[in-house]
Amino acid sequence: MPFVPDFTTPFRYRVNPHLADVTLRARRWMLESDLVDDAHVIEYEMARIPELMAAAYPRACADDLLLSCDLMGIMFAIEDEDCGSHPQHSVAGIATRCKAMVQVMDGVDPGADDPVVLAFSDTWHRLCDGMSDTWVARHRSNWKDFLDNHYTWEPVVVAEHGMPDLGDYLRERAYASGMYVLYDWSERFSADRAEIPRPALEDLRLTTLHRDCIHTIIAINDTHSLEREIRRNDPVPNLLKVLMHHEHLSVEQSVERAKKMLADAIEEYLEVEFDYLAHWWRSGLPPRQMGAVEQRLRDMRNWMSSNCRWHYIAPRYDHVARDPERDRPGLPTQLSGRQGMDTQCPHPRSSGRRP
Repeated sequence: MPFVPDFTTPFRYRVNPHLADVTLRARRWMLESDLVDDAHVIEYEMARIPELMAAAYPRACADDLLLSCDLMGIMFAIEDEDCGSHPQHSVAGIATRCKAMVQVMDGVDPGADDPVVLAFSDTWHRLCDGMSDTWVARHRSNWKDFLDNHYTWEPVVVAEHGMPDLGDYLRERAYASGMYVLYDWSERFSADRAEIPRPALEDLRLTTLHRDCIHTIIAINDTHSLEREIRRNDPVPNLLKVLMHHEHLSVEQSVERAKKMLADAIEEYLEVEFDYLAHWWRSGLPPRQMGAVEQRLRDMRNWMSSNCRWHYIAPRYDHVARDPERDRPGLPTQLSGRQGMDTQCPHPRSSGRRP
């Protein structure tokens, strides 16, 4: 049963030089924020979040890499608590949590004692520090889409509406993946925090690139996670389950379709990326804004490469054996791979927003 096919991407794999230090700091933050306890910290360790983020943002400074790990730790926490076969919260409870997180972004104290909400409040203010009102509003909207999907679709769609068809699944799964949130971080974690101008953001070619990147994430993640989801009887839909249900494919045939989806997405990405870049180079964007456009594309390539490699090294999905040396709690982790550029965290610009 080929649950671990030979997925690959053509993009360079690089590792942030701050990985070892940030691995320890991120684990400590998760414990201090009560997102994990001593009894369950090994599950966090085996998710290898710092390794995923270190290759997704290889040029981020140490504090920004830590922030990315803290935010991803929150995403993993709510995913594991809310979308498994034995969720810790009712759908109403999930909705209450998500709405409280939206209140945090709106500047309203939700009065919650939920560790996830409190941790999100901490990271939200760190995340927005130094960014413009325009960026914060856009990022808030992307977080809201992710949180709305988290309680209105992912844990309930199969029970309430049956297995979604492929088009509906890919559209909603794109929001559930959190990638629209993560795309914004290319600006926040860059050395100068330069922001992409609105015309370049609204270019339909960038929409295509975003979609292609997400399709590579879905194809790889859903294949690797299928066995775990079946064993745990998780209620969430999955690309392979959708294909098996609606197109009556075998598991092996569904895996081949996922591999083709990955290859097709990368092929289109490379073609459209060239056209998109060429257009904005010719447009005469100021260097700082053009740099932000280029950084977005670099980070999408980094995400595709990091996500692919991460699924082969993280014991989260059980087909990768736990490594006693790497997965000891608190052990500094260092992957092989080209080191990212060592950058200093920028000071917030005076014109930026400080929540």
